[in-house]
Amino acid sequence: MQDPRIEQLLRRGDEIWREYCDAQERFHRVIPADHALAVEALTEHRARKHSFLELGAATGVITILADLLGYDAWGIEIEPDLVQTAEGLAREVDSGANFVEGSFVPMPYRDEVELLDAEILTPTEGDDAYAEMGRTLADFDLVYAYPWPGEEDWQIEMVRRFGGPQTELLMYTLRDGFEIV
Repeated sequence: MQDPRIEQLLRRGDEIWREYCDAQERFHRVIPADHALAVEALTEHRARKHSFLELGAATGVITILADLLGYDAWGIEIEPDLVQTAEGLAREVDSGANFVEGSFVPMPYRDEVELLDAEILTPTEGDDAYAEMGRTLADFDLVYAYPWPGEEDWQIEMVRRFGGPQTELLMYTLRDGFEIV
């Protein structure tokens, strides 16, 4: 039987998303993944993965899902208001998920990302979230990302370079859904 907090989280996540969209007067950098499919994907990997990091946690739904499914779950988000939203949502559903404000791009990789020819929508500046957590990308065995179209390759390379030997990247795209890349 599924934890009732998961249903509450999915419902509140949808409500928060609608409220967030209604309040925006300009382009925003938040597009949610399919949260119901996220439950399936995270459950599938839970038997062999224990620590979870979301790159760009937004309202926190997927990081909180990971926590409710038993992961040591962390989310990095650069927008302070979204970090507050995620922390509030975690309290609301009695989750121990952790959120840190800052950039998920490791400091040694930022210059390379900024020099890419493609137009990058992901902010690379900002506080060093890893220093704030006291952890590195290599400390996580499941890293989740939902990149903007065209940003998949540099995020895959980032996790390859800075993740540990056990680190796997779970990526979501509209075309392919959730998959380990």
